[in-house]
Amino acid sequence: MLAARRHALILRLARERGSVQVAELVGILGVSDVTVRRDLDQLAKAGQLDKVHGGAVLPASAEPAAPARPQDPAEETDLPVVGALIPKSSYYFNRVVDGMRRVLREPEGRLLVAVSDYQSGQDLSLAMGLVDSGARAVLLAPTDEVEWAGALGVPTVLVERRSYGPAAATTSWVRTDHETGAGLAVRHLHELGHRRIAMFARGETPTSRSVLSGFEQAAAALSLPEMPRIIGSTDLDGWPKWGPEQIDALAERLRDSEATALLVHSDEDALALLQNGFATRFAVPREISIVAYDDEFSALTRPALTAVSPPKESVGELAVRTLLDLVRDPSAPARHVDVSPRLIVRESTGVARSA
Repeated sequence: MLAARRHALILRLARERGSVQVAELVGILGVSDVTVRRDLDQLAKAGQLDKVHGGAVLPASAEPAAPARPQDPAEETDLPVVGALIPKSSYYFNRVVDGMRRVLREPEGRLLVAVSDYQSGQDLSLAMGLVDSGARAVLLAPTDEVEWAGALGVPTVLVERRSYGPAAATTSWVRTDHETGAGLAVRHLHELGHRRIAMFARGETPTSRSVLSGFEQAAAALSLPEMPRIIGSTDLDGWPKWGPEQIDALAERLRDSEATALLVHSDEDALALLQNGFATRFAVPREISIVAYDDEFSALTRPALTAVSPPKESVGELAVRTLLDLVRDPSAPARHVDVSPRLIVRESTGVARSA
């Protein structure tokens, strides 16, 4: 990120909060501690900030941030330009964007999209780019939880993300209740007699953490025995390739734990398992039942996969409607909307072999 862009971001954060901290800026901007301190030195020399221990504050003479422009009654029926920050190469968010466009379909050109490639510090810069390009409100699906949404100076809503701690009180979001979705999968398997239920997750992402949390909550509530939580990015050498070595390593973990069922996040990986020989290690569902988390491809394989189906289009629609409400009334309290997914039972789950 260019120094000029970093300086603009730092000043915008300082005007929003009154101060900034070095440690916090390192995480937000994705640069080193030395770079942040150099930026603060330059802004202090220019008289735009006063340095303090661990960060900087606005000078006493600094002008306060401009208040939000009041809505012109003549514009109430005119949809504003909305920006959306979404992750790169994510089929999941294609459906979410479809829901957004359903609300903003007329007139055309009301949705601006920026695509993040999960590089630290890039999300804030891209979001500000949307505002600079004319977006009067922004939908955010950042790499991880954010504390800078308010610094954009326009209404914002997190999409398929949530905030934690003090920031949650002032941050709106619309997301799938992934914890409930994972619980639906575990309880379905439990009703079929499964007690030894393992989980595979592709990596450390906001969604995988929520799915894992829901899995663990449901397992604890049902007093299920401790079972493997296998993370592809750390536990399987060579993953995301699904070759014989990865299939064998996963199968060995499942056999050692005597698992009779497996929750897989996501269904793309569940499909890859079946296509790359997992069914030659275990008969599905006679020897092991599989529930996929997500329902993009689950019906398109044999056996067809039982799957948790997130309401992607609905999330996109509700996110836009929530954002438009905030545009009309910027002083409205934050909204936290958790939308429940469905469980669709197909061919990959059956009665536990020990039942």
